[in-house]
Amino acid sequence: MPDQPKSIAIVGGGVSGLAAAWHLQTQSTPNSVDVHIYESASRLGGHAHTITVDTEKMTSRDYVNGNNGGNSNVTSTNAVEEEKKEEDASTKATQKKNKHEVDIDVGFMVYNNANYPNMTNWFKEMGVQGEETDMSLSISLDQGKTVEWSSHSLQGIFANPMQAIKPEFYTFLRDMMHFNNHAGELLLLPEDHPSRQVTIGEYLNKEGYSEAFASFYLVPMMAALWSASVENVMAFPASSLIEFMCNHRMLQLFDRPQWNTPAGRSIQYTSRVADIMGKNAHTSTPIVKLNKITKGDGSCSYELFTSDDKSCGVFDDVIFACHSPQAVEILNSDESKTVDPNLIQALDKIEYGDNVVYVHSDPALMPKRKAAWGSWNCMGKSEFLSTHRQKDGSGNKKKEAMEGAASGFGNKLSKVDSDTQHLEGENGRMRAVYVTYYINRLQNLTTSTDVFVSLNPHTAPNPEMVYRRQIMAHPQFTRETLDGRQEIKDKFQGKDGLWFCGAYMGHGFHEDGCRAGFEVATAINQVPLPWANKDDGQLVLPTPDLAKFTFEQNNTFFRRLKHFLTYRVPVAVCKAFVVRFLKAAITKGELVLKLNDGSLLSFGDSSPCGADAHPVTARVFDDWFFVKIATEYDLGLARSYMSGQFVVEALEKKEDYPWTLGFPEGEVNKVLGDPVGRVVVAAVLLTRLFLLFVGNRDIGTVGVRSSKQHTHGNALANASGLAISKIGSMLNYLKFKIFMDNSEKGGSLKNIHAHYDISNDLFRTFLDKETLMYSSAIYDAVAQPPALMGQPSPGLRFKGTLEEAQWRKLDTLCDRAQILPGQTLLDIGFGWGGLSIHAAKKYGCKVTGITLSVEQKALAEERVEKEGLGHLINFEVVDYRIFARRQDNQGKFDRVISCEMIEAVGHEHLGEFFWAVEQVLKYDGVLVMEAITTPEARYETYLRSTDFINTIIFPGSLCPSLHALVDASYKWSTLSLEHIDNIGLHYAETLAEWRRRFNGKEDVVRKMGFDDVFLRVWNYYLTYCEAGFRSQTENCLILVFSRPGNKALMPLCESRAVTQMESFTEEEVEAWLE
Repeated sequence: MPDQPKSIAIVGGGVSGLAAAWHLQTQSTPNSVDVHIYESASRLGGHAHTITVDTEKMTSRDYVNGNNGGNSNVTSTNAVEEEKKEEDASTKATQKKNKHEVDIDVGFMVYNNANYPNMTNWFKEMGVQGEETDMSLSISLDQGKTVEWSSHSLQGIFANPMQAIKPEFYTFLRDMMHFNNHAGELLLLPEDHPSRQVTIGEYLNKEGYSEAFASFYLVPMMAALWSASVENVMAFPASSLIEFMCNHRMLQLFDRPQWNTPAGRSIQYTSRVADIMGKNAHTSTPIVKLNKITKGDGSCSYELFTSDDKSCGVFDDVIFACHSPQAVEILNSDESKTVDPNLIQALDKIEYGDNVVYVHSDPALMPKRKAAWGSWNCMGKSEFLSTHRQKDGSGNKKKEAMEGAASGFGNKLSKVDSDTQHLEGENGRMRAVYVTYYINRLQNLTTSTDVFVSLNPHTAPNPEMVYRRQIMAHPQFTRETLDGRQEIKDKFQGKDGLWFCGAYMGHGFHEDGCRAGFEVATAINQVPLPWANKDDGQLVLPTPDLAKFTFEQNNTFFRRLKHFLTYRVPVAVCKAFVVRFLKAAITKGELVLKLNDGSLLSFGDSSPCGADAHPVTARVFDDWFFVKIATEYDLGLARSYMSGQFVVEALEKKEDYPWTLGFPEGEVNKVLGDPVGRVVVAAVLLTRLFLLFVGNRDIGTVGVRSSKQHTHGNALANASGLAISKIGSMLNYLKFKIFMDNSEKGGSLKNIHAHYDISNDLFRTFLDKETLMYSSAIYDAVAQPPALMGQPSPGLRFKGTLEEAQWRKLDTLCDRAQILPGQTLLDIGFGWGGLSIHAAKKYGCKVTGITLSVEQKALAEERVEKEGLGHLINFEVVDYRIFARRQDNQGKFDRVISCEMIEAVGHEHLGEFFWAVEQVLKYDGVLVMEAITTPEARYETYLRSTDFINTIIFPGSLCPSLHALVDASYKWSTLSLEHIDNIGLHYAETLAEWRRRFNGKEDVVRKMGFDDVFLRVWNYYLTYCEAGFRSQTENCLILVFSRPGNKALMPLCESRAVTQMESFTEEEVEAWLE
């Protein structure tokens, strides 16, 4: 008995389904397949939709040819207006066209030989002819008042004469030329380079492109191309856009491809496929249900059902050539529930957006000046196009990211209403920009009546000039869409006989849908397309890759010379300096630099050092990494990481990670440590790098007096041996001293604003949910004996949640202050009010809190009001020195608590802080201070330099040494140090937990408007600090000060330490750890 043909169902009659059906039906071995295509609409074609419009009667009907007729399958049930206009299509089809009738395509309109190779060859196979067309672009903002230009001629460029005297218009033209010349360079970076992960918004900001370029060209053009909102445009991957523009030769002025439109419209090709499929093309047959049938041999088949639970048959393979939401709905209907839920989840990530389409003749939806009319016309509002980029307020075109109070780091992000419930109108999804296609020019119409197709217009066209209104859906290329698409390709394509194709598999255009259908069909029958290059083993012609061609065309002699002098020469010089420096600096452990050319640079002796005995491997993507380090040292390393020039690679095995750092699950982030998507805990990897540096930094310092450390030749401590970095370090230090001084004349306010006023919602993503304390917690902890650790180094094991640990810390601060009920308390730097609220609720204290952060005060007052404590707590934005000089504050407070505020004071102002406390503290009062401190051995060097924290994260900050605090107290007050607790290791655990929570909320952080640079900065900050506390080379101390002879303060020397319980036996420790 001969083998039964493989039964194949294709769900969806758009271009993907038609391409798959054509190939399987015409190119497979005879009688090897039985192919059926199911389409919910009463015509095939999807977005290949030809209609006939009557320019005199202002009516329209679907073009009907043979059995390929009926209503548009993209018309939703909401769009019923045009249904009332249409007469029975089959009756209309028999009528002869009059002189006022003309055929037009509403969806698919144009193609070219270079970028549509599969579609072009397919058309040739079916005898479908094309004709040349014009693809000029026009941009009109604010009804032509802000800007109005077209690409079809010089007259079109200056269609609005006032543009000739507007500097921003020439800025746009300059930036467009720069973009055309340089954008392709992004595609020449390695695939795993973090810069290839940036969005359009991040790319524009990073490369310093002007607002005019974004608003007058790039953003409206993209919104028109992909029928996307500006929010989605700004989240679009930059590499995908640039790849598309390179491949479509949009980054060059000359040698652009000639575009074509189907002669006789797209109905010519859809009707040919319909004829080929014959009775196996089932229109008006929506697939609503699927049942998976698992056979005894493990293979699967599927029974499909249409409306009224009518079976369409059982099929060996099912090709989903429909939109992803429909595929999800069908797969979820499986009664056996055996379809892989991960497949459904991946499909569900692929987003589609509905678009209202008007076919009309109303010129009000076109540019104001006819000289600006192009084939596709982007009509927008500048107010919505200009609010989506983060401003730095300084007027600089391009600068280092996150540079303290002068940068965009400290500015608020513009909040834009992203309501997408309305598809059209001024408040619709496309409220920033919509597109109108000039059909006469695009499709070479012979009629003298202008015909337009507008998507999501801000104002509906004149009803008397409308031929029809319908809904069409387009894929939205968000980060989630790309992730879901890749997951389907990698894991699920063809698995258990389920296949997926559609325009979403590429850039969203007809060629992408066509190619996706052919890829599935050729994978099933293993027969190459007739036009494929069989010698290369091709089944389908791939997407053209013209990026290198575009780059070479723009790579002139002068550009090559400039690149040599400004890049290659500095890199070569600085690389030699850095390599020599690292050989001297890294003597223990092993640091490996993996370069783009595959070469490895290794430093150290491979002995255990830092966190573990394994090498720390840094993947260097950009050789400018060496320039940044050579010229700026510590800050250069930070800025290099922020820019995505390097990441630290993962260890091979999960168990290789040290127990002190652990391997937190779920911290997967493409931009931090593994752009190609492997599961990597990038922040833990950074901590390993910092611990390696710390382990090598402190070698050889024994016997050198602390006051002379800054003169000692230690490479990692003070960049000894990297002389070239002294210049950059000096400039950074001068900037620090001049612009980040913590004077009360605005310096402190500016610096505090730069960090704490970023966004309250940002801090809520990682702080504990109950106290919102932005300082070290105190965990339930125990010293773990070496026998349990499997290694000789000591350590603490922590237990409990961050919330529990923060309550413990608040209790500890209050205990150290020995607060009594009803006392007055001054909370200096109250943060979001956690300590103030706790003291008021638990002790009934009357609390005054002072801060320089407006944002913190606003949220803290909300929390106080919610707790009903407004009668006990008062907050004020004021400098501590000004507050202390007020007469009514003299000797007013029983207790003063300052929790991690002293770091914002600065070395020169430490005495002023103790003077201020002296003024407001009662004679028998107590000061409790929680302070991050620098060991005395490094303090002199620290004072003479800048670093990542005091320049980028906390501008103007300084972590004083214990000696500096005691000395300032001695010189400026009568306060004496009474007690010390060191909770540094608890801080390491707190920072690790903050990092885990922050990375776990990446999606939330991105929705706030923060980009990849910010994600890297914040992880660098948290791990940089964690390494300091983890290595116990940075401390967090709780200090108690009071005046001598204070009877109100009981001696604390007998109190147990907060970092450790009484000594346990090993058995007790094991029981505690369980």
